[in-house]
Amino acid sequence: MGEIAQSLTPPHTTLDDDQWVVTDTAGTLVAWGLVWDTGNTDHQDVDIYRDPLRADESVRAALLDRLLDRLAQRATRSGYACIHAGAGCYREDTAYAATLRSRGFRHERTFHRMRIDLDPAAPIAVPTLPGVEVTGFDPTDEATSRELHAVVEEGFSQHWGYVPVAYPDYRAEFDADPVPDVPSWRLARVDGRLVGVCKASGRHADVGGGYVADLCVLDAFRGRGIARTLLLSTFEAYRLAGRDHVQLSVDSQNDTGAVRLYESVGMREERAVHAYRREVLPA
Repeated sequence: MGEIAQSLTPPHTTLDDDQWVVTDTAGTLVAWGLVWDTGNTDHQDVDIYRDPLRADESVRAALLDRLLDRLAQRATRSGYACIHAGAGCYREDTAYAATLRSRGFRHERTFHRMRIDLDPAAPIAVPTLPGVEVTGFDPTDEATSRELHAVVEEGFSQHWGYVPVAYPDYRAEFDADPVPDVPSWRLARVDGRLVGVCKASGRHADVGGGYVADLCVLDAFRGRGIARTLLLSTFEAYRLAGRDHVQLSVDSQNDTGAVRLYESVGMREERAVHAYRREVLPA
């Protein structure tokens, strides 16, 4: 439910204009589609969920067409030359993959959804690194919030799909999130400078799970075990909070060693999601 709650409270889209539902003749909800704009930029995603027992692929295709029309309208309204549209598709969902390709989408990347199960009776050993201070996050501290934003922007600047997000838009997204799970966030400082961040999310709290939304360390401070320490510290925070597992999503072609890190702490791949892209011109 947390993931749905996030989708229903988007910071840069509206329920009335950017989301559609499909019902059957009995009024039962069978499909839901939405535009997702997390950074108030020209990179925006479309998401579609359906009940496969009540809605066939033609319903999903019709929703996708509606969402693409809406992106064209949004491009016109915002003065964009185009919108770089993204869509996710589970590796085994060949029907949706075919629908995406028929609408001009290209498969550009594959992400792994990874998971680790937590034992409530087994504390997680979090390394202590000389010269590195690991703390929680106080979102009411504006200075730290701005530092955190700057670290995330720099830390992900070389990653596939990176789009710069201005601080006001980042803050709007945080403030709109109904399940930020702040107690499990962890920050790393070296000589007082913020150099690493592990951002958590409560999107899976209703099923007893935790979720790592972002993990990054500034390039000059990589290779010192900071990312591992941040990750394990967040795992332990989740264990103490009574969560029984933690998940995250990672680019399978990430060149910072992220996949190896996650495997080394005991995470395993659960599913693979293909990332598709296409450009949408103004209406």
